[in-house]
Amino acid sequence: MTRQSAVQHLWNGSLLKGLFLSVLVLSSAIAVVYTQYLNRNLHIQLQQLQENRDKLHIEWTQLLLEQGTLGSDIRVEKIAREHLNMLLPSPNQVLVIKP
Repeated sequence: MTRQSAVQHLWNGSLLKGLFLSVLVLSSAIAVVYTQYLNRNLHIQLQQLQENRDKLHIEWTQLLLEQGTLGSDIRVEKIAREHLNMLLPSPNQVLVIKP
């Protein structure tokens, strides 16, 4: 082999390998950055969903308390007496039907 062909062969092989490795390293770096970006976005989305879940849980608890209050026997009886002028019947006004 002549000196020029040996240098050319070494240069072509090394250059090609170096270029290939550089492309691999650059691709790997871009993949790492992109993965971190996706991870941050997913983490932000997770935090928002957890916050929304907590708000819905609080609202659900308040609705359960309100339902218990609105459906209580005392409240229903009070509304029946005040707004509908309903009274509890006396025992002689009650008719019991036996099967």
